[in-house]
Amino acid sequence: MILTKKSPTTKESRPKTRKQPFRPLSTLVVLFAFCALVSSAYQLYELRKEVNQSIAQLNQEKEDLLQQQKLLEEEILQLNTPSYIEQLAREQLGLVRKGEIRIAPKTE
Repeated sequence: MILTKKSPTTKESRPKTRKQPFRPLSTLVVLFAFCALVSSAYQLYELRKEVNQSIAQLNQEKEDLLQQQKLLEEEILQLNTPSYIEQLAREQLGLVRKGEIRIAPKTE
C-alpha cells in the first residue's frame, strides 16, 4: 500500500475570507468620536490660552504692586525723618518755630 500525498488545490491552500459589509452606523460612531475628540482638544487649547493670558496679567499686576510697595516703603522712611516731619507740620498745620511770626495770605 503506497500512500500518495494529495496535492492541495488552489481553493484549499487559501483560507476563506469574507468581505466585511459596509456598516454606516459604526462609521458614524467613529466619525462622531473623532469630532468630539477634536472639539475637546480645541476647547483645551482655548482654555490654556486664556489661563496663560490671566497669568501674564497677574504677573504684571504683581510687578506693579511690588513697585508701589517699594515707593511706599521709601515714603515711610522719609516720613520718619525729623526734617520731613517739621516740613509737614509747617505746611499742613501752620506751626512755627519759637520766635517766628506766621504770615498767612488773605483768603477771599
